[in-house]
Amino acid sequence: MSEHQKTEDFPFNSPEQLARYLPYLITRLSNRWRTGQDAELKTLGIQGASMRIMSCLAAYNQLTVNEVSVLSVTEQSTVSRLVEQLVSQGLARRKIDEIDQRVRRVSLTAKGRKKLAETAPIVNAGYQNMIEGIDPDDLAVCIDALQAMLKKVRVHDL
Repeated sequence: MSEHQKTEDFPFNSPEQLARYLPYLITRLSNRWRTGQDAELKTLGIQGASMRIMSCLAAYNQLTVNEVSVLSVTEQSTVSRLVEQLVSQGLARRKIDEIDQRVRRVSLTAKGRKKLAETAPIVNAGYQNMIEGIDPDDLAVCIDALQAMLKKVRVHDL
């Protein structure tokens, strides 16, 4: 390796190199976003992981617990426990898959969609604050680049 490492090369020789390492930035951004959002969602009586699960169910209409785990970036055991809570609160329903009776599909109820809608002001305000001052074209390029990277490291087809 040359004496003048690229800023992306690991291990890092300076804080500046670390600050330009994309996986590190993604992890920090994700952690800060989740921590702040979870604290605000707590005021509505909803856990951040539950909101992410409900968001995935709203977007996809119905999913298996495994699919919810992948899409919500939450451990499957945690998803199983939270889905059970959502079902007991009347926010979600489970049904046996028509094709494979071993599979359970989860979907939101009307009450669940209403509860999720209550989180929208918090989520939208946080997102707007995060992207404020960023050129929309730059943001679009960033999203496209992140999606391309996700495809390269993706384990599941979701």
